[in-house]
Amino acid sequence: MHIVSNAQVVTYPPPSGLTTSPDFTVKVNNKPIWTESVGNGGMENLNVANYSASGKQFITVTASSAIKKYAILPKSRNITGHVNGSSLTFTIAGPQKLYIEIDGLPHLAIFSNPLEKDIPKPDDKNVFFYGPGTIHTEKEIDLQSNQTIYIAGGAVVNANIRGKNLQNVKIIGRGILNGNVRISGSTNLEVSGIFIRSTSGWCNTLTDCHHTIYKNVKVFSYKTVWGIDGIDPVSCKDFTIDDCFIRTRDDCISIKSILNHGRDTSKDINTDSITVKNCVLMGWSHADGVTMGFELQGGYAQNVLVKNCDILSSRGQGRTGGHSAFSIVCDGPSIVRNIRFEDIRVENAIEYKNMELIVTEGRRYGTAGPGQINGVYLKNIHWANAGKPFVIAGIPTNFVENVTFDHCYLAGKLITNMNDADFETEFAKDIKFIP
Repeated sequence: MHIVSNAQVVTYPPPSGLTTSPDFTVKVNNKPIWTESVGNGGMENLNVANYSASGKQFITVTASSAIKKYAILPKSRNITGHVNGSSLTFTIAGPQKLYIEIDGLPHLAIFSNPLEKDIPKPDDKNVFFYGPGTIHTEKEIDLQSNQTIYIAGGAVVNANIRGKNLQNVKIIGRGILNGNVRISGSTNLEVSGIFIRSTSGWCNTLTDCHHTIYKNVKVFSYKTVWGIDGIDPVSCKDFTIDDCFIRTRDDCISIKSILNHGRDTSKDINTDSITVKNCVLMGWSHADGVTMGFELQGGYAQNVLVKNCDILSSRGQGRTGGHSAFSIVCDGPSIVRNIRFEDIRVENAIEYKNMELIVTEGRRYGTAGPGQINGVYLKNIHWANAGKPFVIAGIPTNFVENVTFDHCYLAGKLITNMNDADFETEFAKDIKFIP
């Protein structure tokens, strides 16, 4: 038995009605962690071990057959595993999100959450409290200002969450939400800790929201191919996505600039001050890891920072000839400026493009015409897949301008000029390399 001292592990009961994984069992510091199988069957399934912990954790993953090949992702964690027959063991220093591939089995996500703090009281009149070990089914939850939805670890809520013109609301816990979240016109929104699964519509649509944080949220979309993005800040300001895990069949994170899908053009549709950091992203089917667009249909989209993220895969074709690890697709008249990608690791599983910065004619999703991209800074980006291109393209009237690569690497080699990678450029200018 492997003993780890000064560590705490909190497990959650398996809700009745959910499927226990036939592929894996998981133990953390010798404590069994209930592991679920969820998805659309075969490799479309995701096995999930969800718990909370502090300190060092010794993890044992036991597969349904002898292990021949495995990968512990993200690779940037530099975790060394040891195989003994059907068991894989390794140690992590503290809470984090891992993605494990073993032979031909459906993949395993390990969600080691931080310990919970400030759990709300069940009898608080401003709290929807969903207790553990139970499936709670409601068609829709209509969230009001100053309310909290708390989904305990081991609880499942089958519902869509809706809200409009709200202030000071929270959706928190360690449990499962089978549904999607659509909130608009709201201020001071927190979504943290929960595991959101959706098979229909954008999983999280936040429109015209201010001072919003998504923290330690796990998102998994499956079954449908199109229109099931992970998190979509739409015409939002001061919006942070931090320490999230997202595996979606459409884009993991899609930042947009359009209000109410274009039905109301009289309001402020600008997008400003969006931060995505410390996330693990897997674009599963037709998906980027992070994209701005397609819908950038007016005003400006500015001051966006994507930092310290691991993009595990990007797959699928689309209306630009294939998805990329991260992109800006300005399909509309927005002015896109002051965008920064920094400290990002892009792994090998990139099907079409490493990166894409394009201005379209502005007719692929809307009819409002083209926009502008001026000012994209890329620093300390590591792309593993040397065989995929970097697309930077405008149109004759609207160039992509002022793009800087600062200490960026392709397959371990420093990119110092256009000849160091497959750059596909058209109607672009002021592309710079440091050093």
